[in-house]
Amino acid sequence: MENEKSQITKQIDKGINLFENNKYDESIKIFNELKENSKTKIIGIFFLGVIEVKRKNFEVAKKLFFDVLKINKDHEDANLNLGLIYLEERDFVTSLIYFKKVIKINKKNVNALYHSGLSYFSLRELEKSIDFLNQTIEVNKNFIYAYVTLGHIYLRIKEFTKAINNYKKVLEIDPNRLRTKFNISWCYFAQLNLDLAFENYEFRKEKMIPMGRYKEVLDKFKSIEWNGQNLENKKILILCEQGYGDNINFFRYLFWINEKFNVKIIFYSHKKLEHLFKNTPFQIVSSLEKINHIDYHQHLLSLPGIYYKELKGFKKNINYINVNQKTDTYWKNKFSNYKKPIIAINWQGDRRYAHDDMRSIPLSYFKHTITNKNFEFISLQKNFGSEQIKKNKFENHLVDLSTDIDTGDNAFEDTISILKHVNCVITSDTAIAHLAGTLNVKTFLLLSFNPEWRWYIEHKYKCFYPNMHIIQQKKFDDWTGVFNELNKKLENE
Repeated sequence: MENEKSQITKQIDKGINLFENNKYDESIKIFNELKENSKTKIIGIFFLGVIEVKRKNFEVAKKLFFDVLKINKDHEDANLNLGLIYLEERDFVTSLIYFKKVIKINKKNVNALYHSGLSYFSLRELEKSIDFLNQTIEVNKNFIYAYVTLGHIYLRIKEFTKAINNYKKVLEIDPNRLRTKFNISWCYFAQLNLDLAFENYEFRKEKMIPMGRYKEVLDKFKSIEWNGQNLENKKILILCEQGYGDNINFFRYLFWINEKFNVKIIFYSHKKLEHLFKNTPFQIVSSLEKINHIDYHQHLLSLPGIYYKELKGFKKNINYINVNQKTDTYWKNKFSNYKKPIIAINWQGDRRYAHDDMRSIPLSYFKHTITNKNFEFISLQKNFGSEQIKKNKFENHLVDLSTDIDTGDNAFEDTISILKHVNCVITSDTAIAHLAGTLNVKTFLLLSFNPEWRWYIEHKYKCFYPNMHIIQQKKFDDWTGVFNELNKKLENE
């Protein structure tokens, strides 16, 4: 009997070892054999499910875990894995059903407690999320992800001191988790503790992990990172980073360097944005092939911090954007047929962005805005998000330009000309806000309860865009209040 038990244990261990080394076919063969043995049936089925989870075959995995529960409805790990699959599929309500089953079986299952908190976080039931995350910490005081998520929650609801304390706990557990310092920077920006904010902002991913353009610079040049040193008669390369909006917003700081020093400035740009910067005194490149030497380099989003450290202020807006005259004439003629003032709207940013839910707005909230008969409304939405026009049956109120604009190699080429010929722009926190702001177009920027860090600076210093009017949620997740305020303002347009 003992020998048989030992053989079974060895077989299970071998299957697990093969699975962990990604030898799935060999592992599946072993667990299929175990499945056929009445004594190990449940083990075989369970691990076959685990393998399918790893291979992202979620429907197959779910069926296998359900088969386990038919044999033993209180199987802790099968219930847990079903919860994790539904969480991955963003079915948070169902994920909670299984996590709660696990907790009923074992109230100290740290994974079920934590992922319950994560599910409630995704459902925006933040009080329940906080409760489960605190329960997680009671079971395991070093469960780092609970502190990370608590930090994110407190950041969203603007309890910045609590957010900072949780992020600091993360760093106590793992001092090498430098990305958390970047999260802390958002809190300091919100508190307008700008020296600490800019200091911690340097721990963003683009700077900490050399890859892409940054790695290319480090591999090709023996240049020095610029942090305010004398640049007289030197050559500096500024690297674009993050989203298009960030580059449009902070390109202005190249003018400051140019005013301060007799220096050759090269901007390493996104290819699709090159055309925006052509009408400037800088060399604009999207390849380093013809660049043979630089003395210094720096990331674009580090420049505001260097500027602030020296001048305790922010560089004002500069309309540097290059306009295509042929495109401009085309849209001017097209809009000459419109009988009412034109308002352009944009509501959806890049959904791949980790905090997109804090920026983008469901188009349905625009219903009472775009039915205002005093204006013509056009959509600047491209790609993801434009399908919401048909979904909400707004075709008679909102002109969809998604297939007509910016179809060439240059980003925003049509949008720039359109913005020049509209009465105003209504937008969520996307690149369109920065484009319209730089062009000095009247803009209504609609922001969440706790928006991206730069808007805290804008509220106090009014330093980014003089023609921008910010309407921000006064309560968490309350877009209705934002649109009530917007619609009142449009009555006076």
